[in-house]
Amino acid sequence: MKTSVNNRKQLVGLFFGLTAGLAFAVFAWGVDGFLLARAHGAYPWVKFIPGLLICLLCGGLVGWLTVRMHNPVLRIVLWLVFALLLSKLFLWLPIKATPIIIGWFDSYLGNFLNYPLYQDFSHVQWVGFVVIVLISILCGLLENVLIDQALFTTGTFSVAIPLVISFVFFCLAGSTIDGIYNKKIRQPILAVDNLIQFALDNTNVDVSAETRRAMHLAAVNTIKDLLPYDRSLILSNYDQMLGQIDVLVKFNGNWVKCTTVYNQVTFCKLVFDLPKRNYS
Repeated sequence: MKTSVNNRKQLVGLFFGLTAGLAFAVFAWGVDGFLLARAHGAYPWVKFIPGLLICLLCGGLVGWLTVRMHNPVLRIVLWLVFALLLSKLFLWLPIKATPIIIGWFDSYLGNFLNYPLYQDFSHVQWVGFVVIVLISILCGLLENVLIDQALFTTGTFSVAIPLVISFVFFCLAGSTIDGIYNKKIRQPILAVDNLIQFALDNTNVDVSAETRRAMHLAAVNTIKDLLPYDRSLILSNYDQMLGQIDVLVKFNGNWVKCTTVYNQVTFCKLVFDLPKRNYS
């Protein structure tokens, strides 16, 4: 009987950790991928898929080991290690891994991507780390209590309660990560796509001067002939303040670089040759 209960606890612990990893990946990178896909983003799932696999694997392992271990200190240590991994992952994936992965599928495009890890980004990582640590410690303290209560409580959905709590907590962590970094490099892409679509929708419309200024329509004057073609957009490079961000747009084999300053498109120009990027 005792063995059966322990096995059930370990199984629920496994799903507790899997749920945590799933929630974090969905809200840290999945929402980002969905929004980029809607804005004609190129390789919108390049962060989400590897992030999801890593989070599921590590989250499930931590959740399972937490139930197996009887030392409460070691349980907290496990969740702290998980928090450290996630805090490293949320910058490593978009900055280091993304250009390399894209380069595997499209070496030409990979040459255009320049994602430096500036020293100023350290405070972003610390903010993310603090949020994830607080949530992870809370989960480490509650996991065994919640699972024991769920298993010894009569009710069809009692086992779902710890999973829901785990999901909600790490939804918050993932959303925080999306807000402090991914959103800042996603919004310029959305702004460029929105401008191109507006220009297309108003091709034969007499747009007022006020609207033209507000939408920065002059930024796409030099690429009017390319606008009707299918497009795909991707982040090209950025400054250390994430204020000036360049977005690459591919129109039927033609590459255009659009420069944005705090999410306002300033100008777009054809790109004929850019320096090769050396992966090291």
